[in-house]
Amino acid sequence: MRRIILLLVLVMVVAGCTQHPEEKGVVARVNGTPIYLKELEARYDLNNIGWVSGVVPSVESMSAEYGNVLSELIIYKLVGAALQEEGLSVSAEDLEKEEAAIRADYPDDLFERTLTEEYIDIAVWRLFLKRHLEMRLFFNDVLRPKVSLTYQEAERYYKENLSEFYIPERIHVLLVRGTDRKAVLRASSLFEKADDWKTVAETLPSEITVREMKLKKDRLPHQWASALQRLRPKHSSNISTTAYGYEQLVLLAAIPEKILGPSQAYSVIERILIEQKLNGAFITWLEEQIASAKIEVTPLLSEKIYEKNNEQMLSNSAPKQEEAIEEPYREPESEVGKNSDP
Repeated sequence: MRRIILLLVLVMVVAGCTQHPEEKGVVARVNGTPIYLKELEARYDLNNIGWVSGVVPSVESMSAEYGNVLSELIIYKLVGAALQEEGLSVSAEDLEKEEAAIRADYPDDLFERTLTEEYIDIAVWRLFLKRHLEMRLFFNDVLRPKVSLTYQEAERYYKENLSEFYIPERIHVLLVRGTDRKAVLRASSLFEKADDWKTVAETLPSEITVREMKLKKDRLPHQWASALQRLRPKHSSNISTTAYGYEQLVLLAAIPEKILGPSQAYSVIERILIEQKLNGAFITWLEEQIASAKIEVTPLLSEKIYEKNNEQMLSNSAPKQEEAIEEPYREPESEVGKNSDP
């Protein structure tokens, strides 16, 4: 994505030197569609939510950042127009569902308070949420059908990156916590004898929390390392007192090291290579759009953008999509119990 933004910076410099929007409050136009200063400012604020460094940004750094933000807005306009041509759009239901998922991560009224403290109007936030969903829709429904992956490509990636598919020796362990010492000991004893620990966990009182972990043997927390190394599977460590009350470790199994085979690794390889191809397809599409689009930028803004981004254009890096690729073999922890500790 960084290469895309730097490409647009260059286009904005050229466009801004020759022509500019005339309407008051308009900082740019994309094929005649205006981008307003208030949109630019709102997007800048959204990108900087949670900024707490305590240092007031300089005018120069803000100018460079505004150039990047304007690039984003131009991309949104081009993508929106392409979706319209394809007869695709983000529905109100999609927008509501996404907003609900985001709000679920904020307790009580923290979501509204965050927007209020950052002086961001909820309607503006929803506008950019919609644009985010439009980008996702464009990648999934317009670009993805044009991208394919052969088995030979996946096999070549596997052979060239074999170290990525090595899984070191790990241990499968349960961390049992509670405020009552006897209850923790009783729960650990039940886990030692159980064939299915999850079934046992469902029968425990709510004050007992159980956390499942698969940890690399050479990366164990110092306080656990010696205790676990002495344990045999289906045995528990000594109980200890912590800030959470009492806790005990139950060793379920020792998992030997291994290298995933090509078929096991394929889903990860597919995700990585498809993402790379999608980024490449998007850059190609965007370059074509920019070549034929009429992009007008106010000269005052474009001059500032050029001054602060010219060096960056000379050392651009490979683009990445908004969502980072997940680590291939990091197994998620699962928790059972109503009051899980962090």
